[in-house]
Amino acid sequence: MTSRAGAKREGMVLIVVVVVVVMISLAGLSFVATMSMENKAARAQGDELQLEHLAGSGVEYLAAFVERSWQEQQEAGGSWDNPERFRGVLVFEDEGAGRRARFSVVAPRIEDGESRGIRFGVENESARLNLAVLPEWEARQPGAAHEALMSLPGMTDAIADAILDWIDPDSDPRSAGAEADDYQALALPYAPRNGVPQCLEELLLVRGVSRELLFGADANFNHQVEPAEQRAAAERLEGTGLAQGLPWASLLTVSSAERNQTADGQPRIELNQGDLVALYRQLQEALEPRWADFIVLYRQFGPSEGQESPGERESPGQEEAVTVNPSTPARFRIQSILDLVDARVEVPAPGQSEPRIVGSPFRSEPAQMREYLPRLLDRASVEGGPVTFGRINVNLAPREVLRAVPGMDSATVEQILAARASRPMPEDPNRRHAAWLLTEGVVSLRQMKELMPYLTGGGDVVRAQVVAMFDPPGPSLRVETVIDATASPARQVYWKDLRLLGRGYPLESLGAEF
Repeated sequence: MTSRAGAKREGMVLIVVVVVVVMISLAGLSFVATMSMENKAARAQGDELQLEHLAGSGVEYLAAFVERSWQEQQEAGGSWDNPERFRGVLVFEDEGAGRRARFSVVAPRIEDGESRGIRFGVENESARLNLAVLPEWEARQPGAAHEALMSLPGMTDAIADAILDWIDPDSDPRSAGAEADDYQALALPYAPRNGVPQCLEELLLVRGVSRELLFGADANFNHQVEPAEQRAAAERLEGTGLAQGLPWASLLTVSSAERNQTADGQPRIELNQGDLVALYRQLQEALEPRWADFIVLYRQFGPSEGQESPGERESPGQEEAVTVNPSTPARFRIQSILDLVDARVEVPAPGQSEPRIVGSPFRSEPAQMREYLPRLLDRASVEGGPVTFGRINVNLAPREVLRAVPGMDSATVEQILAARASRPMPEDPNRRHAAWLLTEGVVSLRQMKELMPYLTGGGDVVRAQVVAMFDPPGPSLRVETVIDATASPARQVYWKDLRLLGRGYPLESLGAEF
């Protein structure tokens, strides 16, 4: 009996051992699975951190590029469509793991008022209507701000007034607008900013502005409307004109500006500065002596309204009869560089009862203007600040934005678009200044003077999407950024994380290697 009991106990011990071994094995398996998950999570988190730094590298790379002078950017291929500089830029490579990390900088390719895929470069914010300048436009010409907003597709009088009420500093609602009382009556009340929005997304707080009006049908922000997006947005956008065209977010901005610099990055000469001695010296060093003479005489004696005389076309420097004395104080300002074209100046002649009429070296003959205007506009400015805000790039602005410019009629807009189509080079050096509209006969001298305060051929605030990625195929991160390069160093003024919307573009098109 004893031996049988001992055998039973030994059998139980074996079972217990087996159970313990199984439990230990399960615990070990569970530990291994947990560690495996932890490892994967750590690797995924590491990838996310690397992607964030990779996207940050792309933003810094872009900022360093657009911070350069216009001339240096063109020598490097430009910022409009430059795959060599902005497509699949390799940041680091792990040869052991066979893994590479890179980024691409992309922007929409706009054709015929629609976004048709991407290019590798940036959007110029000066191609958009800047909400910040609307109060200034309104001050110059009452009603101009409202008319500018009404040029947008799907805009109504009520929404335009509500946007202007959101921007202007007063608390008085416009005829169809909305002020604090309207927003306080909401279920979740808030107050209007009474200032320029910090970003375009803030417009969603304005009464009447919907997501569809602001962003259109492109739900994943990849600059193209896929069939599914088109079907989803068809009913919501019906009648707005936005089902196919550009949404408001592609037509508006809060941050367009440009450097008051020459093509090679030097400050322009301020023609209205108080020190005429310094002005005269700067003009003589940078421009023709007779140009310098006439500009200083214009500042001193102003434009003449006298009748044309035989000596009118003579200019200082051709004869010694008129001697420029830059120490004579200035009494007149130059409102526009175009005021110098065909101008005349009456210069007192010592010992003579009649003044000498000096004619401008800047004549209105088209051939002459094509020669001197680009150089004069590049080297000199009637504005003294280092930055000019809110002017619209006539080379890039779509039809809706051009129509927003005060004094710009539909016929002129169509002429501009036709001239652009005949030479589709957004970074054409001959069109670096908006005055090409005059030299190419699109507008008259009088029209150009009216349009000059609103138009430019440049712009130094840019927008782009930066796509950070690994190859062979791995995780990716997409962000939208706005870089202000009007100061050095260039600074980021907007950042939008788009990772939840996916990569947006095929890896092959972004320059990934498999």
